[in-house]
Amino acid sequence: GHVNNAVYLTYLEDARIAFLRPLGADVPEMILARVEIDFRAPLSEGDQLEIGVRAARVGTKSFELAYEVRVGEKIAAEAKTVIVSYDYSAARAVEVPDHWREALAA
Repeated sequence: GHVNNAVYLTYLEDARIAFLRPLGADVPEMILARVEIDFRAPLSEGDQLEIGVRAARVGTKSFELAYEVRVGEKIAAEAKTVIVSYDYSAARAVEVPDHWREALAA
C-alpha cells in the first residue's frame, strides 16, 4: 500500500532534470555516479509530491544535488546525488563547464 523505494529514483531523476534544464545544463552530458536516500515517511499512491532541489557542492568534474521529498508538511525522504560531467564518446569524466558551474553556484 505504499510507493516502492525504487520509484524514488525516478522521482529524483524527474526533479533533477526539471532543476537542471532551466540552468542551461545539458543533461545528456551527465552521468549519475551516486545516490543516497534517507526514507523518513511512507508515500501512498496518489500523494501530491513536492520535491525541492538545490546544488550542495560543485567540484571540478562533478557536483552534488540535495533533495527533499515532501507531501504537505511531511518530509517523506531526503536525498543526495553526485552527478559527473561526462564525455560519452571518450568514456571519461570531464570538467564541469563554466556556465554550469556558475548557474549551480547561483
